[in-house]
Amino acid sequence: MAQNRTQLLFWSAYSRVYDGLLKLQPYAELIAESVDHLEVAEGAVVVDLGCGTGNCLNRIVATSGDLPAELIGVDSSPQMLKTAKRKLRQDSRARFVNTSLLDWMQERSPASVDSAISVNVLYTMQPEDRERFWGGLARVIRPGGSAVVVTTDQAGIGPLAKQHLNQVPLWRAFPPRLVAVLLMNMVIWMFESNSVYDPASLETLTSEAESAGFSVVKSKRCYGGEVEGVDVMLVLKRG
Repeated sequence: MAQNRTQLLFWSAYSRVYDGLLKLQPYAELIAESVDHLEVAEGAVVVDLGCGTGNCLNRIVATSGDLPAELIGVDSSPQMLKTAKRKLRQDSRARFVNTSLLDWMQERSPASVDSAISVNVLYTMQPEDRERFWGGLARVIRPGGSAVVVTTDQAGIGPLAKQHLNQVPLWRAFPPRLVAVLLMNMVIWMFESNSVYDPASLETLTSEAESAGFSVVKSKRCYGGEVEGVDVMLVLKRG
């Protein structure tokens, strides 16, 4: 999962405008739906793999209240984690780890996580790193535990813009920070089209998850609609 200097600088810049996505209606709905599909029981240890600025963990706190015993955010970007820490600074259950999520899963004690979520991270991995991802996820999640994995499998902004404009008046649809992050997303899609990233299909992801020992409770297309959306979602149960 090694990245060159240009990619590292890009992700550092991306972190500074990332939360402009909160003004994008499909993104807000994606975070809400992803978290709503995650099983969080009383006393649960919950981890967000590639937590970014903490939007999923923030949503988990808002919807699950006092149920989780521990909230862990793992991300390789210190800039992203700085924002995440600020959002959850008043929650003593939250802690953040600045490292590769693949390394974290390898070093974490086996079967020590109850619920895991990962949103829009997997598409940045080549097949060999996806294999490490699924193996690590199966390693850290206890039998009977759950996971929600969301990742893009196709480039393009059209479905997002269409859904957004159907819900938000044009005059306030695109504030400056949202425009900035959408422009940077176009660079990400350029990476995909030039094979810098190698996003897998829903069929491939399903096969990989099942081979790692997960059952697929639900799969669907999202982030731009259930038909045209640019992401796929897998709701998983550990066997």
